[in-house]
Amino acid sequence: MYDNIPIEPGDIVFLGDSLTEGFNLRKYFGRDDLRNRGISGSTTDQILYRLEGIIKGKPHKVLLMAGVNDLFQGSDPHEITTNIHKIADQLVAGTPSTKIYIMSVLPVNEQKLLIESNINMLVYELNDLIRKLCKKLDMGFIDLHRDFINSTGQLDSIYTFDGVHLNEKAYHHWAQLIESFLN
Repeated sequence: MYDNIPIEPGDIVFLGDSLTEGFNLRKYFGRDDLRNRGISGSTTDQILYRLEGIIKGKPHKVLLMAGVNDLFQGSDPHEITTNIHKIADQLVAGTPSTKIYIMSVLPVNEQKLLIESNINMLVYELNDLIRKLCKKLDMGFIDLHRDFINSTGQLDSIYTFDGVHLNEKAYHHWAQLIESFLN
């Protein structure tokens, strides 16, 4: 679960839910300055309540991916974006020298999930709102979504075992896409 090593200035923190928690940062980057603060099932509300330890550490960078669990729980994309805005505001206020990147929410594979809720339309809407928020706040936006979709706009089945959670191929791909943001 939580990386037992405390956050220190100079560290890069990955913040999010189970997708982040499953990201073996040492394996993919071989660096000692990366801290994984993903917790399975986390919503943006829950991430808001656990920012204190991150702010206290004054990390060099924070990379946030959050929102899919909120969508599964029925939250509106506007409400989720408001929470992401609050997270960003708290980080800026508490550790102003930290560079913040917000990553897009990844699509899901509705066939593997056996759902017909068309959650990917909400993911598209949420990502558009996050992109606009990042522009407004002058924060980095990392669009991973487009690199994980198949021809039908869903999470490509080669990247998932259950329709939401990522496999090794997906984490390798994610690592390649964000490596330049870590340097």
